[in-house]
Amino acid sequence: MNIVDDNSSYEDIFSSIPNDYIMNDSKNVEIDKNYFKKMDFGKAESTNISSFSRNKNLKLFKKKKKQRLLLNVVLSIVLGLSTIWTAWVGAISYFMGDMTYDSTKFTDSELGINADAAALNNLKITNIALFGVDSRDENSDTGRSDSIMILSINTKDNTLKLTSILRDSYVAIDGHAKQKITHAYAFGGAALAMKTINQNYNLNIADYVTVNLQQLSKVIDVLGGIDVEITNAEKNELNRLAVSEKLGVTKVASSGNVHLTGPQAMTYARIREIDSDSVRSERQGKVLNCMFEKVKATSLTKYPSILKAMLANVETSLSYSEIIGYSPMVAKGNLTLTKTTVPLPEDNPIGGIYNGSWVYRYDLNAASDRIHTWIYGE
Repeated sequence: MNIVDDNSSYEDIFSSIPNDYIMNDSKNVEIDKNYFKKMDFGKAESTNISSFSRNKNLKLFKKKKKQRLLLNVVLSIVLGLSTIWTAWVGAISYFMGDMTYDSTKFTDSELGINADAAALNNLKITNIALFGVDSRDENSDTGRSDSIMILSINTKDNTLKLTSILRDSYVAIDGHAKQKITHAYAFGGAALAMKTINQNYNLNIADYVTVNLQQLSKVIDVLGGIDVEITNAEKNELNRLAVSEKLGVTKVASSGNVHLTGPQAMTYARIREIDSDSVRSERQGKVLNCMFEKVKATSLTKYPSILKAMLANVETSLSYSEIIGYSPMVAKGNLTLTKTTVPLPEDNPIGGIYNGSWVYRYDLNAASDRIHTWIYGE
């Protein structure tokens, strides 16, 4: 059988038909030929085949072109995300690589959080325990918590509230006799210290940040020091401690509004002998507030170095993503910090020697209610 291509004439088409399909009658054969001539079958069929082939190829080409475009878009997105992810991981490593991250997670029961306190999570305010450890070894985060504070973060109102609990507060510590709250950290680290706060003040603290006061001085130096109003008595005591504790701290020349370096500011925050634990707590709060104001007044371009210095000198249960999650609060520019202390006169405190130690005994229920009102406005 002959093969018919796109250029075949009707004679070619006709001659390609097997004889068995053609009538023997010559007239019929002639009719059949005329029929094909009239139909111009070969030309029409050839045209249809060519048109179909071109249309099919065009559709296939367009389909492949769309597929290649889609593939390029997908690859571009993947490469873009990979680049962003690599940059993100690099930034995290740069800022937080030196941070001591405590990944241990505890249940509410292990942290002394009861059902009422757990329900406070619905109010979208996060409470974080801040511990300043009293250790002369800057590489150690063990020992008694010389400073105990609760940082309450309200992302909705863009506010920070700081509740300072006096270290000599007489409270119950799980597994130990009633004693100063400062001992809880020494007995069981941050976990027991958080549990002690939660059980005595009916709170829901599940995260913490611990800083050695020696380490905090480095952060203050990164800020360029802080300006603090000090009395003449505080100046004299600061200079006495600078010599007696042999920390290499430079003496302060005068009282009044004085610019303090990191080591000087931390020595100032330790002053206690000239007054009381309550006033000492106020000094610590004053240092933190000066740091806060200094950060707010600092150019955004310096934030990376400040953040790196801070994170390099803390131990925390907060993850990288949780810390970064609070950064928009700073970016908004209207962040405020307010402070209170426990106990206050309305908590009916009694200070004195009790069971061999100088402690503050006061109405813990009244203090708890006041803290809740302070934090939640209830």
